[in-house]
Amino acid sequence: MKAKPRSKDQVLGAFAQSLEKYYNGWSNLMARSFVAGLFTALGATVGLALVLTLAGLILEWLGVLPVVGGFFSRLNEVISHALPLGQ
Repeated sequence: MKAKPRSKDQVLGAFAQSLEKYYNGWSNLMARSFVAGLFTALGATVGLALVLTLAGLILEWLGVLPVVGGFFSRLNEVISHALPLGQ
């Protein structure tokens, strides 16, 4: 027994009805989208933090990172000599 082929309009209508049933109105759609956006931002933030931490550890292990630390310590010396605070 073969199923009767449905037209594109019937398929789109069934899809629209299932979406309406799933989201159940604009307020539910907005709430779901807001929560999805929050979790997307949270995932991107945590992922970026993990990648930068891993890159920092690898650069420190390779001995490249102390160059950056030396730059900032020299910059701190220059600023402290240019702006004598508390003297």
